[in-house]
Amino acid sequence: MIAFLLSVRQSFRVLLVMLYVGCIAALSLLPPNDLPKIQYFPGLDKMVHFMMYFIFSLLFCWTLRTEKHFLRLGFVVVTTIGWGVFMEAIQLYMHLGRNFSWYDILANSLGSVLGILIYTIVAKE
Repeated sequence: MIAFLLSVRQSFRVLLVMLYVGCIAALSLLPPNDLPKIQYFPGLDKMVHFMMYFIFSLLFCWTLRTEKHFLRLGFVVVTTIGWGVFMEAIQLYMHLGRNFSWYDILANSLGSVLGILIYTIVAKE
């Protein structure tokens, strides 16, 4: 399965990451009234943030083929964490019902770092 994923064309990888980043931006910036109402438990929001950035970092590592170029890992770390901070900063200034949260930034960052670590471990095999 890993060999198949690594054989996917680069143009498809880039397109997939761009679409995913667009989805993150849309979900992060839509007014809360436009999002579906879901019964949830405390902390689910942070789990969603974690998973969004976990997947983002996996896709980004896959797109940049960090298993062959370890220096690119630093770029992935800075970009994925930076995007999470950027999305939170925009929420702070847009005044559409979204709220800035340091805990969201922490969840985003932890998801990014864990995704990068797991990709690095799995891609070595």
